[in-house]
Amino acid sequence: MAPSQQKVLVLPKVKADFEVRSSDVPKPKPGQLLVKLEASALNPIDYKIQELGMWITEFPTILGCEAAGTVEELGEGVSGFAIGDRVCVSP
Repeated sequence: MAPSQQKVLVLPKVKADFEVRSSDVPKPKPGQLLVKLEASALNPIDYKIQELGMWITEFPTILGCEAAGTVEELGEGVSGFAIGDRVCVSP
């Protein structure tokens, strides 16, 4: 069974330091996957967003666009994936 809480790296406001916080694990919406992350990374664009205050208008926000892990749950209508599949996301 998946945990109900997770740790997230949050940018609380424009040009602020990152903070580690606890957050509820979201339920996947239709067409989405819930992935248990095994690795994640910040890209140069993430620290530019933090440093320069560009592109993001709603805070707090969670940055990071590269991740790899295992599918834990499927949202309604998802096909081509199964629980236990290993997946990687990278721009």
